[in-house]
Amino acid sequence: MASPWQCPKCARKFKNKNQAHSCRKFPLKNHFIGKKDIAEPLFDDLTKKIKKEIGPFKIQSLECCIHLDRISSFGAVYALKDGIRIHFASNKPIASPRINKSSKISAQNYMHSLDIHKKSEINKQLINWLKLAYNLKE
Repeated sequence: MASPWQCPKCARKFKNKNQAHSCRKFPLKNHFIGKKDIAEPLFDDLTKKIKKEIGPFKIQSLECCIHLDRISSFGAVYALKDGIRIHFASNKPIASPRINKSSKISAQNYMHSLDIHKKSEINKQLINWLKLAYNLKE
């Protein structure tokens, strides 16, 4: 994989040179306003498990969502009142009742979405899917 392009303004890294993005900073805590009881603890548990079972990554808080970045984004998290929504990519379709939506985003990759409402749903299956996304190469 080629070296990632780094935006000279915000220092975020991307797979593609001059990739469209927002440089605007957004405080992480703002995602959890009115959602601290459920969404924030789920997000904390998810990020701890990713660090422990997959590897190091950065949290990029954007106005739209929370990106989980390695070389570039391997996942996105959205805080919901009753949980969190996770978007992640894979190089194959995933057939599971847990997946709310799947879309083909390129000739080789798919984007998947699922919702987490309780800690027990952050399980080995989810971690394995996120590991695929973490290691995905174009």
